[in-house]
Amino acid sequence: MTPTSSTLLLLLLFLSNNIVPPIFKNNHKNSLIATAECANACSGHGNCDVYSRCTCSTGYSGADCSARTCPSDVAWSDFATADNTAHAAAECSARGLCNRVTGACMCMEGFSGIACQRTTCPNDCNGKGKCMSMKDMAFNTLDSNSQSFAYDAVWDAEKIFGCVCDSGFGGSDCSLFDCPNGDDPLTPGQVNEVQLFKCTADPSQSGTFALYFGGKVSATISASASASVIEAALETIDGIGDLTVSFSESSGTACQTSSVNVVSVTFLEIFGSLSPIVGYIDSLLPVGSTIDVAADGSGFSNSFGVTYTSVKGTKENGACANKGHCDTSLGSCSCFNDNGDTFASSDGYGNAGTRGDCGYAASSITNCPGETLCSGHGTCTAGTLTCVCSDGWIGGNCALRECAKGQSWFAYPSADQAAHDGWAECSDQGICDRSTGSCECTAGFYGNSCQYMACGGGVAVPCSGHGKCLSMRHLSFESQLNGDATNYIYGTDPNSALSWDADRIQGCACDDGYGGYDCSERTCLEGDDPGTYDDNQEVQLLRCRATSGSFKLQFRQKHTVALNYDINQEDLKAALEALDTIYSVGVEFDWNSTHLCTNSTQSNIAKLTFVSPTGDVPNVVAYANSLSITDSANSAGGGVLTFANDGSVLSDRHGVAVNSVVGTGEVEPCSNRGLCDVGTGYCSCFGQWSSSDGEGGAGNLKDCGYRIPSFSMNAVPGAAV
Repeated sequence: MTPTSSTLLLLLLFLSNNIVPPIFKNNHKNSLIATAECANACSGHGNCDVYSRCTCSTGYSGADCSARTCPSDVAWSDFATADNTAHAAAECSARGLCNRVTGACMCMEGFSGIACQRTTCPNDCNGKGKCMSMKDMAFNTLDSNSQSFAYDAVWDAEKIFGCVCDSGFGGSDCSLFDCPNGDDPLTPGQVNEVQLFKCTADPSQSGTFALYFGGKVSATISASASASVIEAALETIDGIGDLTVSFSESSGTACQTSSVNVVSVTFLEIFGSLSPIVGYIDSLLPVGSTIDVAADGSGFSNSFGVTYTSVKGTKENGACANKGHCDTSLGSCSCFNDNGDTFASSDGYGNAGTRGDCGYAASSITNCPGETLCSGHGTCTAGTLTCVCSDGWIGGNCALRECAKGQSWFAYPSADQAAHDGWAECSDQGICDRSTGSCECTAGFYGNSCQYMACGGGVAVPCSGHGKCLSMRHLSFESQLNGDATNYIYGTDPNSALSWDADRIQGCACDDGYGGYDCSERTCLEGDDPGTYDDNQEVQLLRCRATSGSFKLQFRQKHTVALNYDINQEDLKAALEALDTIYSVGVEFDWNSTHLCTNSTQSNIAKLTFVSPTGDVPNVVAYANSLSITDSANSAGGGVLTFANDGSVLSDRHGVAVNSVVGTGEVEPCSNRGLCDVGTGYCSCFGQWSSSDGEGGAGNLKDCGYRIPSFSMNAVPGAAV
């Protein structure tokens, strides 16, 4: 509403004398003038403008800047803002509540950081590993095939943390000790892995290279190194064990250019089909130098045409050689000794030894392990006397329960910017209880395979009992734009690496009156700031041309009852205000107030002026149209509803344009003239403000939207309304 001419003159007088100008507000019945003083002088943390509104300094919020803000980061869960677009910035990352006194986030269990922006590493990896983000793991380590992939452009790259365990340890928290692996002594005729490589480089140069295996690097190797030097360098790789290295040319060197020297690497202590070694050439070797590797049956020919072929390992490499149970609390094997069939530690080749792997048959073996064959949870294979376990059971004697698998929360990327697509027991966010087959999930995760990130409020009482716990995909179905439902979908492509979390991360859709990431906080009524005097109320226009029938109108997902074509303006107002989404609306027909719809040659425009809700509200639309029109220009045609909004126009019966108006009022908690108590949902109004009727007058909305008649703006917090 605009000030009168007299108040404009007064405003100019104040400005010409360098005095803070007054503000003006038509309070429905009163036009008051007061000096521009802000509530509590903005608590010393902001600036007061001509509307007596505080503009708060960084780190402060609230109508009087008395509340601290908390750090923000990418939200763990939120509503989609477009197809496959979510995870906008949010205070405490939508996994914590803000302490408005200290400005510190109070994070949900399982989340940490100043903005609750990262998952915690369970038990701090028990001192047996490093806690890393997905980004850092991808940058600082390699996968089991010694490949490197980047993971720095996906929303969770620096949010999901996990344990990268030291050698010899495993589990999501590195609490599990690895046991010695070995070859099953009852499966003869198997072979060790043999891999080949050839290095093409001038050995007279001072260059060097290194070999990677299982993501770990060897000691540096000179281009002129002998077989024994290469062997010693490879054996510096943790866990690779004993090797033999030989040359196809007995007097050759690691790298050659005059002839091809095929280098054979035979693995003697680790068995099975192994990842290939990978060569890395440093900058000192001449340009064009190469290292080629052959594995899994491929090979090379030397300079004389002799072919050397790699050998794919076929031996087992099972924990405790599949003939004992691994005690993961100690990293030691308890070898089977059932019905006189006894196994013990071996040398890796079926003989007694010190590997600690149960790979030695210490007696004549007559049957499959287990007090009953395969513990009653598998079938015994004749000849090799090995157990094939039933679903849900594992171990050499099928006595251990297997836990459910899910897509991994924390594992090395499968390609650049692609992760969380491999399957792992307990989804790499829990420890499997082998006695029950159930996952003990890390805090903040749940599900039979720990496949879900829990909603705020936790697993026991999600969303504090005041909301729906939904996946990111289903949260997108609840997305709104200015209160109107959208058609956004998060996770349209199940193979997209960018929305991998669509069905895995859960978030809260709070019930009306509740807010916060866990729906534990009460919300207060929002309204227009009565201290701003130049707002526009939203005006939308409706024209109906029909001679019979009915129609329905919809606003913010709520629709009216069927409205007759000849509805009057009072009944149309009542029908709109009966909606939960409209508190107060003015309805005025510009021609015939008793009869909305006209024939095709006439025009009766309904002007809908929104009092509450305020601001730029969404459009009223037709929900249903059963109108008909029969007149001189139409023969039993369909009736027409025409809308104008956001500044568009309709022509009245005289051809004069009638403008719709975009609302510019505020939509703020406690109308920006009080503080919201999130414990109760009540506004504590500043001294000069009280509950309004939504139109600037006194009322019972409990919104601080009414200015108590007074010329003083000395604002002292008042009672809750």
